[in-house]
Amino acid sequence: MSRAAWAAHAERVAALARALAESTGPVRLRKRTSNLFRARDGVARTELDATSLNHVIQIDSKARIADVEGMMTYADLVNATLPYGLAPAIVPELKSITVGGATTGVAIESSGFRYGLVHDTVRELDVLVADGRVLTCSAEQHADLFHGFPNSYGSFGYSTRVRVSLIPVQSHVRLEHTRHTNPDALFAEMAGECARPSCDYLEGVCFGPDEFILTRTYFVDSPPAGKKASDYTWMRQYWRSLRKKQEDYLTIHDYLWRWDTDWFWCSKNVGAQFAPVRLLLGRKRLASTTYQKIMRSSRRWPLSLLQHVRPRTESVIQDVDIPIENAAAFLADFEADIGIRPVWICPFVVPNQNFSLFRLCSDTPYINFGFWDMVRSCEPDGYYNARVEELVARHGGKKSLYSRSTYDEEAFWSIFDRPAYAALKQDCDPDGRFPGLYEKAVRQG
Repeated sequence: MSRAAWAAHAERVAALARALAESTGPVRLRKRTSNLFRARDGVARTELDATSLNHVIQIDSKARIADVEGMMTYADLVNATLPYGLAPAIVPELKSITVGGATTGVAIESSGFRYGLVHDTVRELDVLVADGRVLTCSAEQHADLFHGFPNSYGSFGYSTRVRVSLIPVQSHVRLEHTRHTNPDALFAEMAGECARPSCDYLEGVCFGPDEFILTRTYFVDSPPAGKKASDYTWMRQYWRSLRKKQEDYLTIHDYLWRWDTDWFWCSKNVGAQFAPVRLLLGRKRLASTTYQKIMRSSRRWPLSLLQHVRPRTESVIQDVDIPIENAAAFLADFEADIGIRPVWICPFVVPNQNFSLFRLCSDTPYINFGFWDMVRSCEPDGYYNARVEELVARHGGKKSLYSRSTYDEEAFWSIFDRPAYAALKQDCDPDGRFPGLYEKAVRQG
């Protein structure tokens, strides 16, 4: 990368800062993709066009860092780093997730048992705040904003540049699938890997109360003689392979996006588990972005096949983080009260407990449980999402805010640090031009 790349980046940021400074009233970002699953409010807001901030500025292969713009998708970032034999330390599982979005939100993947959450792997970021300033933040400068930015969801400002940690990778991976019938044994193995990692990636899937698949993944140069890498980008589904194979091989590129083709297993809601549907859709349309568009459209039109056969349903799309010692009890309660299957199980460590709006304990690993489906319901709308929140509180965890939340304001700020938030909001956005965190996360701002 050259000085020209930095100069072009500076010009793009300056243009966005000018647009912000010259506008009046409430604002929001215009962007091509979104992984939020809550509606926006009806407040009239000026849209700042940040879509051009989607470039790699510099990759330093020796220092193992990449400076990228906030709207850069992880799909594009992975394509830029793999030729160097490197990948982001955490690669969120969907191609459309942006680096800035993963930093201001809370994002995870199967290397979390080594590195933590996405924001644990960010070394530095530039944040555009409401008066047009661009603040460079790190653990050493503007440390309060650096540590307050994760889980703020754009309520302080927008990341224009993020410095991401990279790790060395190989061209292929070997996957080792182990079946468990006892959740305590599963979580004990995960705890052991968090304490003394023996593999490169680690995750699990719960298919039922006594059926768990633990997947350890290892870097390899290539599959052994007589074997070839599997392809789950069209006619075959990765998630189904977990129950059929004990060993598998993928290219590193396909491993990083193994969940994207079917948005984990959510494609089944539109019939994409059937071969004729997959053949008709084609490889390109089999992607998480397709299902996200369908889900958003189904708020107005009943496009999901599941909605046709279950006319009274509640969408429960959530990720929650539970201390590992409480994980089995949480899962049992979740099975009894909610009953969504499968459930994604992703362990992670907490290298830094200073992130004020998503503060976790650093003396224990956590388990991220991801569940995304519709629950047949005779209850008032929102009942099951509220029940999830109650279970998370009971078991000492926290939930992500990218999807529906039902907290009242008092309960919300008992979980997230209101004084820290208020101080940063006053410094970065005293006139409230960006939606507030509670308004955005709960009142759908």
